[in-house]
Amino acid sequence: MSTLLQPLYVLMLWLLAGVLQAQEGTSTAQLLNARYLTATRTCVGGLAPLNCSGVLARTLDGAHPTPFWKHDAQAIAQGYEPFTFLREDQSQMLARDSHGYLLFDRLTAVALAQPWDVVAGQQPDERPLRVQNWDESLPARIGIQALYYYPLNAPGKATGLAGAQRNQLAYFQATGTWLPIVRVDLDTQGGHVFGFDQQDQLYNGQRVAERLNQRFAEVASTCRDGRAAFYCYGVLIRAVQGAASFKSWNPSSNSVGRNGVSFSYIRADVGTQRLAGTEGLIYRETAAPVLNPLIVRCAYPANAGTSGIPDSCRASCESRGITTVAAWRSQNSGCAFAPNPAQFQLNIDVNAHGGAWNEIIIAAWAQNIPRQLALEASFYTRGSGGLNGARYIQRDYYEQAQKVVPVIQVNLGAGNGQVFAFLPQDQNL
Repeated sequence: MSTLLQPLYVLMLWLLAGVLQAQEGTSTAQLLNARYLTATRTCVGGLAPLNCSGVLARTLDGAHPTPFWKHDAQAIAQGYEPFTFLREDQSQMLARDSHGYLLFDRLTAVALAQPWDVVAGQQPDERPLRVQNWDESLPARIGIQALYYYPLNAPGKATGLAGAQRNQLAYFQATGTWLPIVRVDLDTQGGHVFGFDQQDQLYNGQRVAERLNQRFAEVASTCRDGRAAFYCYGVLIRAVQGAASFKSWNPSSNSVGRNGVSFSYIRADVGTQRLAGTEGLIYRETAAPVLNPLIVRCAYPANAGTSGIPDSCRASCESRGITTVAAWRSQNSGCAFAPNPAQFQLNIDVNAHGGAWNEIIIAAWAQNIPRQLALEASFYTRGSGGLNGARYIQRDYYEQAQKVVPVIQVNLGAGNGQVFAFLPQDQNL
Protein backbone atom coordinates (compact mmCIF):
# COMPACT_ATOMS: atom_id res chain seq x y z
CA MET A 1 0.00 0.00 0.00
CA SER A 2 1.35 3.44 -0.93
CA THR A 3 2.25 5.92 1.79
CA LEU A 4 -0.40 8.27 0.38
CA LEU A 5 -3.16 5.70 0.88
CA GLN A 6 -2.12 4.55 4.36
CA PRO A 7 -3.62 7.51 6.32
CA LEU A 8 -6.88 7.15 4.38
CA TYR A 9 -6.96 3.42 5.08
CA VAL A 10 -6.45 3.97 8.81
CA LEU A 11 -9.16 6.63 8.86
CA MET A 12 -11.59 4.28 7.08
CA LEU A 13 -10.90 1.57 9.68
CA TRP A 14 -11.58 4.01 12.52
CA LEU A 15 -14.81 5.19 10.91
CA LEU A 16 -15.93 1.61 10.32
CA ALA A 17 -15.14 0.76 13.94
CA GLY A 18 -17.24 3.71 15.08
CA VAL A 19 -20.18 2.63 12.92
CA LEU A 20 -19.97 -0.94 14.21
CA GLN A 21 -19.81 0.23 17.82
CA ALA A 22 -22.87 2.43 17.29
CA GLN A 23 -24.74 -0.48 15.69
CA GLU A 24 -23.78 -2.74 18.59
CA GLY A 25 -24.96 -0.17 21.13
CA THR A 26 -28.31 0.29 19.39
CA SER A 27 -28.75 -3.47 19.18
CA THR A 28 -27.93 -3.81 22.87
CA ALA A 29 -30.62 -1.29 23.82
CA GLN A 30 -33.14 -3.15 21.65
CA LEU A 31 -32.30 -6.48 23.29
CA LEU A 32 -32.57 -4.99 26.77
CA ASN A 33 -35.98 -3.49 25.95
CA ALA A 34 -37.17 -6.81 24.58
CA ARG A 35 -36.18 -8.61 27.77
CA TYR A 36 -37.73 -5.86 29.89
CA LEU A 37 -41.07 -6.39 28.11
CA THR A 38 -40.96 -10.21 28.28
CA ALA A 39 -43.35 -11.31 31.03
CA THR A 40 -42.80 -15.07 30.77
CA ARG A 41 -43.22 -17.21 33.88
CA THR A 42 -40.74 -19.84 32.71
CA CYS A 43 -37.97 -20.12 30.13
CA VAL A 44 -37.13 -23.02 27.85
CA GLY A 45 -36.78 -26.26 29.77
CA GLY A 46 -38.82 -24.89 32.66
CA LEU A 47 -35.99 -22.61 33.84
CA ALA A 48 -36.70 -19.60 36.06
CA PRO A 49 -37.67 -16.31 34.32
CA LEU A 50 -34.31 -14.62 35.01
CA ASN A 51 -32.72 -17.04 32.55
CA CYS A 52 -34.38 -15.42 29.53
CA SER A 53 -36.33 -12.34 30.60
CA GLY A 54 -35.91 -9.14 32.57
CA VAL A 55 -32.71 -7.21 33.12
CA LEU A 56 -30.35 -7.60 36.08
CA ALA A 57 -28.95 -4.25 37.23
CA ARG A 58 -26.20 -3.65 39.77
CA THR A 59 -26.19 -0.09 41.09
CA LEU A 60 -22.84 1.36 42.15
CA ASP A 61 -22.22 4.05 44.73
CA GLY A 62 -19.24 6.30 45.31
CA ALA A 63 -17.76 3.96 47.89
CA HIS A 64 -17.64 0.95 45.59
CA PRO A 65 -14.14 -0.37 44.86
CA THR A 66 -12.51 0.31 41.52
CA PRO A 67 -12.54 -1.13 38.98
CA PHE A 68 -16.30 -1.53 39.18
CA TRP A 69 -16.41 -5.33 38.75
CA LYS A 70 -14.47 -5.87 41.99
CA HIS A 71 -16.40 -7.08 45.00
CA ASP A 72 -16.78 -4.80 47.99
CA ALA A 73 -16.27 -6.00 51.55
CA GLN A 74 -19.93 -6.86 52.01
CA ALA A 75 -20.06 -8.94 48.84
CA ILE A 76 -16.91 -10.78 49.86
CA ALA A 77 -18.39 -11.54 53.27
CA GLN A 78 -21.74 -12.67 51.84
CA GLY A 79 -20.45 -14.44 48.76
CA TYR A 80 -22.77 -12.63 46.35
CA GLU A 81 -23.61 -9.36 44.63
CA PRO A 82 -27.17 -7.97 44.97
CA PHE A 83 -28.96 -7.18 41.69
CA THR A 84 -32.22 -5.44 40.92
CA PHE A 85 -34.48 -7.40 38.56
CA LEU A 86 -36.10 -4.99 36.10
CA ARG A 87 -39.17 -6.13 34.19
CA GLU A 88 -42.26 -4.25 33.08
CA ASP A 89 -44.66 -6.38 35.12
CA GLN A 90 -42.66 -5.98 38.34
CA SER A 91 -42.22 -3.02 40.68
CA GLN A 92 -38.45 -2.99 41.15
CA MET A 93 -36.99 0.48 40.61
CA LEU A 94 -33.67 2.27 40.26
CA ALA A 95 -32.74 5.57 41.87
CA ARG A 96 -32.41 8.69 39.74
CA ASP A 97 -28.85 9.92 39.18
CA SER A 98 -27.55 6.38 39.58
CA HIS A 99 -25.23 4.32 37.43
CA GLY A 100 -24.05 0.75 37.32
CA TYR A 101 -23.96 -2.25 35.00
CA LEU A 102 -26.32 -4.79 33.46
CA LEU A 103 -25.85 -8.53 32.97
CA PHE A 104 -26.74 -10.68 30.00
CA ASP A 105 -29.65 -13.01 30.63
CA ARG A 106 -28.28 -16.24 31.99
CA LEU A 107 -28.84 -18.37 28.86
CA THR A 108 -26.98 -15.85 26.70
CA ALA A 109 -24.20 -15.53 29.28
CA VAL A 110 -23.69 -19.29 29.27
CA ALA A 111 -23.61 -19.34 25.46
CA LEU A 112 -20.94 -16.62 25.48
CA ALA A 113 -18.82 -18.50 28.04
CA GLN A 114 -19.51 -15.72 30.55
CA PRO A 115 -21.75 -17.66 32.93
CA TRP A 116 -23.19 -16.38 36.17
CA ASP A 117 -25.47 -18.02 38.69
CA VAL A 118 -27.60 -17.10 41.66
CA VAL A 119 -26.76 -18.41 45.11
CA ALA A 120 -28.13 -21.74 46.21
CA GLY A 121 -31.60 -21.44 47.69
CA GLN A 122 -32.53 -18.24 45.83
CA GLN A 123 -36.29 -18.30 45.27
CA PRO A 124 -37.66 -17.10 41.90
CA ASP A 125 -39.57 -14.17 43.45
CA GLU A 126 -37.00 -13.31 46.11
CA ARG A 127 -35.44 -9.84 45.85
CA PRO A 128 -32.78 -8.70 45.47
CA LEU A 129 -31.40 -11.35 43.20
CA ARG A 130 -28.18 -12.67 44.70
CA VAL A 131 -25.60 -13.46 42.04
CA GLN A 132 -22.64 -15.54 43.14
CA ASN A 133 -19.29 -13.77 43.27
CA TRP A 134 -17.16 -14.15 40.16
CA ASP A 135 -13.42 -14.19 39.56
CA GLU A 136 -12.75 -10.46 39.52
CA SER A 137 -9.31 -11.00 37.97
CA LEU A 138 -11.01 -12.01 34.68
CA PRO A 139 -13.41 -9.17 33.81
CA ALA A 140 -13.85 -10.38 30.23
CA ARG A 141 -15.35 -13.61 31.60
CA ILE A 142 -18.06 -11.80 33.58
CA GLY A 143 -21.41 -11.67 31.80
CA ILE A 144 -21.67 -7.86 31.64
CA GLN A 145 -23.78 -6.68 28.71
CA ALA A 146 -23.74 -2.92 29.23
CA LEU A 147 -23.16 -0.04 31.58
CA TYR A 148 -26.08 2.20 32.46
CA TYR A 149 -26.91 5.58 33.88
CA TYR A 150 -30.26 6.93 35.07
CA PRO A 151 -30.24 10.73 34.62
CA LEU A 152 -31.52 13.15 37.21
CA ASN A 153 -32.82 15.58 34.58
CA ALA A 154 -32.25 18.61 36.79
CA PRO A 155 -30.39 21.63 35.32
CA GLY A 156 -27.04 22.28 36.93
CA LYS A 157 -26.83 18.83 38.50
CA ALA A 158 -24.46 16.04 37.58
CA THR A 159 -25.83 12.79 36.22
CA GLY A 160 -24.58 9.24 36.49
CA LEU A 161 -23.10 9.47 33.00
CA ALA A 162 -19.69 10.49 34.33
CA GLY A 163 -19.56 7.39 36.51
CA ALA A 164 -20.62 5.20 33.60
CA GLN A 165 -17.88 6.67 31.41
CA ARG A 166 -15.24 6.07 34.07
CA ASN A 167 -16.34 2.45 34.20
CA GLN A 168 -16.35 2.21 30.41
CA LEU A 169 -12.73 3.37 30.34
CA ALA A 170 -11.71 0.99 33.14
CA TYR A 171 -13.22 -2.00 31.32
CA PHE A 172 -11.59 -1.00 28.04
CA GLN A 173 -8.19 -0.64 29.69
CA ALA A 174 -8.54 -4.08 31.26
CA THR A 175 -10.03 -5.98 28.30
CA GLY A 176 -9.60 -3.92 25.12
CA THR A 177 -13.39 -3.95 24.65
CA TRP A 178 -15.76 -0.98 24.85
CA LEU A 179 -18.93 -1.83 26.73
CA PRO A 180 -21.89 0.25 25.51
CA ILE A 181 -23.40 2.82 27.86
CA VAL A 182 -27.19 2.89 27.82
CA ARG A 183 -29.50 5.48 29.31
CA VAL A 184 -32.28 4.14 31.54
CA ASP A 185 -35.60 5.85 32.15
CA LEU A 186 -38.17 3.63 33.82
CA ASP A 187 -40.83 6.34 33.37
CA THR A 188 -40.70 6.05 29.59
CA GLN A 189 -43.95 4.89 28.05
CA GLY A 190 -44.13 2.00 25.61
CA GLY A 191 -41.40 -0.08 27.21
CA HIS A 192 -38.47 1.70 25.55
CA VAL A 193 -36.71 2.25 28.85
CA PHE A 194 -33.18 1.61 27.53
CA GLY A 195 -31.68 3.92 24.94
CA PHE A 196 -28.30 4.26 23.26
CA ASP A 197 -26.74 7.59 22.30
CA GLN A 198 -23.40 7.80 20.52
CA GLN A 199 -22.65 11.06 22.33
CA ASP A 200 -22.75 9.26 25.69
CA GLN A 201 -19.89 6.93 24.79
CA LEU A 202 -16.40 7.81 25.97
CA TYR A 203 -14.96 6.51 22.69
CA ASN A 204 -16.99 9.22 20.92
CA GLY A 205 -13.89 11.35 21.52
CA GLN A 206 -12.13 9.36 18.80
CA ARG A 207 -14.90 10.24 16.36
CA VAL A 208 -14.56 13.90 17.33
CA ALA A 209 -10.81 13.78 16.64
CA GLU A 210 -11.48 12.17 13.26
CA ARG A 211 -13.96 14.90 12.31
CA LEU A 212 -11.52 17.61 13.36
CA ASN A 213 -8.70 16.09 11.33
CA GLN A 214 -10.99 15.84 8.31
CA ARG A 215 -12.04 19.48 8.57
CA PHE A 216 -8.40 20.53 9.15
CA ALA A 217 -7.28 18.74 5.99
CA GLU A 218 -9.95 20.26 3.74
CA VAL A 219 -8.54 23.44 2.13
CA ALA A 220 -11.31 24.39 -0.30
CA SER A 221 -11.96 28.12 -0.46
CA THR A 222 -15.73 27.69 -0.25
CA CYS A 223 -18.27 25.16 0.91
CA ARG A 224 -20.24 23.20 -1.67
CA ASP A 225 -23.08 25.70 -1.38
CA GLY A 226 -20.72 28.60 -2.11
CA ARG A 227 -20.48 29.98 1.41
CA ALA A 228 -17.20 30.91 3.08
CA ALA A 229 -15.02 28.00 4.18
CA PHE A 230 -15.56 28.48 7.93
CA TYR A 231 -19.16 27.30 7.53
CA CYS A 232 -18.01 23.76 6.80
CA TYR A 233 -14.20 23.37 6.79
CA GLY A 234 -11.31 24.18 9.09
CA VAL A 235 -11.45 24.37 12.89
CA LEU A 236 -12.56 27.29 15.05
CA ILE A 237 -10.63 27.25 18.30
CA ARG A 238 -10.75 29.57 21.30
CA ALA A 239 -7.90 29.80 23.77
CA VAL A 240 -9.35 30.27 27.27
CA GLN A 241 -8.15 29.17 30.68
CA GLY A 242 -10.04 26.62 32.71
CA ALA A 243 -10.60 28.19 36.13
CA ALA A 244 -13.30 28.39 38.79
CA SER A 245 -13.48 32.17 38.45
CA PHE A 246 -14.83 32.10 34.88
CA LYS A 247 -17.08 29.84 32.82
CA SER A 248 -14.95 29.17 29.78
CA TRP A 249 -17.89 29.02 27.35
CA ASN A 250 -19.07 32.55 28.26
CA PRO A 251 -17.85 35.72 26.53
CA SER A 252 -15.74 37.91 28.82
CA SER A 253 -17.05 41.35 29.77
CA ASN A 254 -14.40 42.86 27.48
CA SER A 255 -15.62 40.71 24.59
CA VAL A 256 -19.22 41.73 25.21
CA GLY A 257 -18.26 45.42 25.27
CA ARG A 258 -16.55 45.25 21.87
CA ASN A 259 -18.97 42.64 20.45
CA GLY A 260 -16.18 40.29 19.62
CA VAL A 261 -14.94 36.99 21.05
CA SER A 262 -11.48 36.20 19.68
CA PHE A 263 -11.01 32.80 18.04
CA SER A 264 -8.42 31.33 15.70
CA TYR A 265 -9.11 29.43 12.50
CA ILE A 266 -6.74 26.58 11.76
CA ARG A 267 -6.45 24.23 8.81
CA ALA A 268 -3.66 22.67 6.75
CA ASP A 269 -3.04 25.62 4.42
CA VAL A 270 -3.04 28.24 7.19
CA GLY A 271 0.16 26.87 8.68
CA THR A 272 -0.50 27.85 12.29
CA GLN A 273 2.27 26.61 14.58
CA ARG A 274 1.18 28.17 17.86
CA LEU A 275 -2.06 29.34 19.44
CA ALA A 276 -2.93 32.22 21.73
CA GLY A 277 -3.01 29.83 24.69
CA THR A 278 -2.35 26.23 25.69
CA GLU A 279 -5.94 25.24 26.54
CA GLY A 280 -9.47 26.15 25.66
CA LEU A 281 -12.45 25.10 23.57
CA ILE A 282 -13.01 23.84 20.05
CA TYR A 283 -16.30 24.63 18.35
CA ARG A 284 -18.24 22.99 15.55
CA GLU A 285 -18.25 24.52 12.08
CA THR A 286 -20.68 27.44 11.95
CA ALA A 287 -23.15 25.55 9.74
CA ALA A 288 -23.63 22.94 12.47
CA PRO A 289 -27.28 22.70 13.60
CA VAL A 290 -27.32 24.19 17.11
CA LEU A 291 -29.62 26.57 18.98
CA ASN A 292 -27.00 29.32 19.13
CA PRO A 293 -24.65 29.14 16.13
CA LEU A 294 -21.47 31.18 16.00
CA ILE A 295 -21.62 34.34 13.90
CA VAL A 296 -18.35 35.39 12.27
CA ARG A 297 -18.12 39.20 12.12
CA CYS A 298 -14.67 39.63 10.58
CA ALA A 299 -11.20 38.14 10.40
CA TYR A 300 -7.58 39.23 10.78
CA PRO A 301 -4.60 37.26 9.41
CA ALA A 302 -2.68 37.73 12.69
CA ASN A 303 -3.25 38.77 16.28
CA ALA A 304 -4.96 42.15 15.86
CA GLY A 305 -4.92 43.39 19.47
CA THR A 306 -8.68 43.87 19.48
CA SER A 307 -9.11 43.81 23.27
CA GLY A 308 -8.28 47.53 23.48
CA ILE A 309 -10.63 48.91 20.81
CA PRO A 310 -14.35 49.73 21.12
CA ASP A 311 -15.41 47.59 18.13
CA SER A 312 -13.52 44.39 17.41
CA CYS A 313 -13.94 44.81 13.66
CA ARG A 314 -11.98 47.73 12.24
CA ALA A 315 -12.67 49.21 8.80
CA SER A 316 -13.04 46.47 6.22
CA CYS A 317 -10.26 45.64 3.79
CA GLU A 318 -12.84 45.46 1.05
CA SER A 319 -13.84 49.10 1.62
CA ARG A 320 -10.18 50.05 1.11
CA GLY A 321 -9.96 48.22 -2.18
CA ILE A 322 -7.78 45.44 -0.82
CA THR A 323 -8.68 42.39 -2.86
CA THR A 324 -5.26 40.79 -3.40
CA VAL A 325 -2.31 39.70 -1.27
CA ALA A 326 -0.11 42.30 -2.99
CA ALA A 327 -2.56 45.11 -2.17
CA TRP A 328 -2.68 44.09 1.47
CA ARG A 329 1.11 43.93 1.76
CA SER A 330 1.61 47.26 0.02
CA GLN A 331 -0.60 49.00 2.55
CA ASN A 332 0.63 47.01 5.55
CA SER A 333 -2.98 47.19 6.54
CA GLY A 334 -4.62 46.53 9.88
CA CYS A 335 -8.03 46.32 8.24
CA ALA A 336 -10.51 43.54 8.89
CA PHE A 337 -11.50 41.00 6.27
CA ALA A 338 -15.24 40.45 5.78
CA PRO A 339 -16.75 36.98 6.29
CA ASN A 340 -17.63 36.51 2.62
CA PRO A 341 -15.92 33.74 0.61
CA ALA A 342 -13.38 35.87 -1.27
CA GLN A 343 -12.34 38.04 1.65
CA PHE A 344 -12.08 35.15 4.10
CA GLN A 345 -9.87 33.21 1.70
CA LEU A 346 -7.74 36.31 1.24
CA ASN A 347 -7.37 36.51 5.03
CA ILE A 348 -5.82 33.03 4.84
CA ASP A 349 -3.64 33.79 1.84
CA VAL A 350 -1.96 36.94 3.15
CA ASN A 351 -0.36 35.11 6.04
CA ALA A 352 -0.27 31.51 4.85
CA HIS A 353 2.26 29.51 6.88
CA GLY A 354 3.21 32.54 8.92
CA GLY A 355 3.25 30.38 12.07
CA ALA A 356 1.44 32.68 14.50
CA TRP A 357 -2.29 32.49 15.17
CA ASN A 358 -4.84 34.52 13.28
CA GLU A 359 -7.80 36.24 14.94
CA ILE A 360 -11.35 35.49 13.96
CA ILE A 361 -13.97 37.74 15.57
CA ILE A 362 -17.17 36.02 16.66
CA ALA A 363 -20.19 38.07 17.74
CA ALA A 364 -20.70 37.92 21.51
CA TRP A 365 -23.49 35.59 22.62
CA ALA A 366 -25.63 35.43 25.75
CA GLN A 367 -24.12 34.37 29.06
CA ASN A 368 -24.72 30.98 30.67
CA ILE A 369 -26.19 29.02 27.75
CA PRO A 370 -23.72 26.12 27.56
CA ARG A 371 -26.21 23.60 26.17
CA GLN A 372 -27.10 25.90 23.26
CA LEU A 373 -23.54 26.37 21.98
CA ALA A 374 -21.71 24.39 19.31
CA LEU A 375 -18.99 23.10 21.64
CA GLU A 376 -17.14 20.12 20.21
CA ALA A 377 -14.22 19.57 22.60
CA SER A 378 -11.94 21.07 25.18
CA PHE A 379 -8.32 21.08 24.11
CA TYR A 380 -4.73 21.41 25.21
CA THR A 381 -1.61 21.73 23.11
CA ARG A 382 0.83 18.86 23.15
CA GLY A 383 3.92 19.44 25.28
CA SER A 384 2.33 22.28 27.23
CA GLY A 385 0.95 22.52 30.73
CA GLY A 386 -2.59 22.91 29.43
CA LEU A 387 -3.96 19.42 30.16
CA ASN A 388 -5.19 20.23 33.67
CA GLY A 389 -7.01 23.29 32.40
CA ALA A 390 -8.63 21.32 29.58
CA ARG A 391 -9.71 18.64 32.02
CA TYR A 392 -11.18 21.30 34.31
CA ILE A 393 -13.17 22.76 31.40
CA GLN A 394 -14.48 19.31 30.47
CA ARG A 395 -15.68 18.60 33.99
CA ASP A 396 -17.09 22.09 34.54
CA TYR A 397 -19.07 21.90 31.31
CA TYR A 398 -20.36 18.45 32.19
CA GLU A 399 -21.58 19.57 35.59
CA GLN A 400 -23.31 22.65 34.19
CA ALA A 401 -24.70 21.30 30.91
CA GLN A 402 -25.03 17.57 31.63
CA LYS A 403 -23.26 16.96 28.32
CA VAL A 404 -19.80 15.55 27.71
CA VAL A 405 -17.21 17.06 25.41
CA PRO A 406 -13.96 15.12 25.05
CA VAL A 407 -10.52 16.46 25.93
CA ILE A 408 -8.55 16.58 22.67
CA GLN A 409 -4.80 16.96 22.31
CA VAL A 410 -3.70 19.45 19.62
CA ASN A 411 -0.33 18.95 17.94
CA LEU A 412 0.10 21.64 15.29
CA GLY A 413 3.45 20.18 14.30
CA ALA A 414 2.11 16.72 13.49
CA GLY A 415 3.73 15.56 10.28
CA ASN A 416 1.07 12.98 9.40
CA GLY A 417 -1.88 15.35 9.35
CA GLN A 418 -3.25 13.93 12.60
CA VAL A 419 -3.28 17.26 14.44
CA PHE A 420 -6.07 16.25 16.79
CA ALA A 421 -5.86 13.17 19.01
CA PHE A 422 -8.16 11.61 21.57
CA LEU A 423 -6.40 9.96 24.51
CA PRO A 424 -8.66 8.10 26.96
CA GLN A 425 -6.31 8.80 29.88
CA ASP A 426 -6.72 12.56 29.40
CA GLN A 427 -10.42 12.51 30.26
CA ASN A 428 -11.68 13.88 33.59
CA LEU A 429 -14.96 12.09 34.18
